[in-house]
Amino acid sequence: MKRLSFILLILLCAYTGRPAQNRLIDSEKRVEFWLNQQDKNKDGRIARNESAGLMNRFFDRNDTNKDGFLDQTELIALAKRTTRNPVTKQAPARKSGQQSISTEALMRRQTDDIVIVPDLAYREGKSEAWKLDLVMPKAKATKPRPGIVFIHGGGWRSGDKRTGTFLSGAIDYAQKGYVCITINYRLINEATFPACVEDVKCAVRWLRANAKKYNVDPEHLGGYGNSASAHLVTMLGLVKQDAGLEGDGPYQDQSSLLQAVCASATPTDFKLFGGGRSQNSGLLKGDPDSVDERVRKASPINYIRKDAPPFLLIHGTADRTVNVKHADTFVAALKKAGARDVTFIRIDDAGHGVFNQHTDRTKPAMEKFFNRTLRGE
Repeated sequence: MKRLSFILLILLCAYTGRPAQNRLIDSEKRVEFWLNQQDKNKDGRIARNESAGLMNRFFDRNDTNKDGFLDQTELIALAKRTTRNPVTKQAPARKSGQQSISTEALMRRQTDDIVIVPDLAYREGKSEAWKLDLVMPKAKATKPRPGIVFIHGGGWRSGDKRTGTFLSGAIDYAQKGYVCITINYRLINEATFPACVEDVKCAVRWLRANAKKYNVDPEHLGGYGNSASAHLVTMLGLVKQDAGLEGDGPYQDQSSLLQAVCASATPTDFKLFGGGRSQNSGLLKGDPDSVDERVRKASPINYIRKDAPPFLLIHGTADRTVNVKHADTFVAALKKAGARDVTFIRIDDAGHGVFNQHTDRTKPAMEKFFNRTLRGE
């Protein structure tokens, strides 16, 4: 292995020594090459045990979200760095118009059994973040299909609707017969809380407003998210219209609530972060005099109710980003309130990337959960 890594390093150095015009290769093509070579199970990302050579040697450095995989965003960032082109440095957090993969690359994932409709605007306005990709079965159905909303993570400051589990999940569940959307929302470099919550709520309302057009059952909508997006999807399960978090987007006659929520590594109570992490910084940045109110409004635990939708919660006991206490106290509060359908998968020694680190348990549990709660199976 050491000899292979050394040879690859020499080849890489030789390549980057070429004239600049020869180094301006398409990052997307480089990523596709890496995936063809090392993505053994063809899930659109590279796991540690699939990686080889320099990819393996520097895996931890490139796995920026520490979920145990190199997804499209991380691979593109790596591709840009290794070209050593001064105009293609590592990309910052997504800004308006940025995507993890191009629309052309997305459409190449369309198969005989699914239809992909890219970059649908769920509201009009100045923000380029107000877009979603829709993935649905191609075959006609005799009755409306259940829907699933996939929301990307990234600490509310980065990420994209076409990354990793969120895009691959939408495609996978469309092949299982669901109508899926994977959505972008305003990140904190554009707008702080409650913008992200308002945006995902607007996207759900859009889906209900267009239910007939896309043959969606508006009474059977679920959602999945991890980490920051687990927070958002949990808010979609609990926060009713009278909480004042619907925003000024359209379709206000539609509900933004979900009927089933699967969330992993979920921040449920911002008070548990303590000090600088949540108090007047990051997502909750703003007037210091009103930070306590923002902490309250942003915390899903404050919206728990007896008639909460079914929840499947997944958390690792060794999560250093979002302590497992978030899940423990949230589950206890749901049960105390009388919520009838709460499933908690608490995985010993698992970290923040618990969902992708333990797919042998989490993926089957998620599929069974949505089949039961959205299909009645």
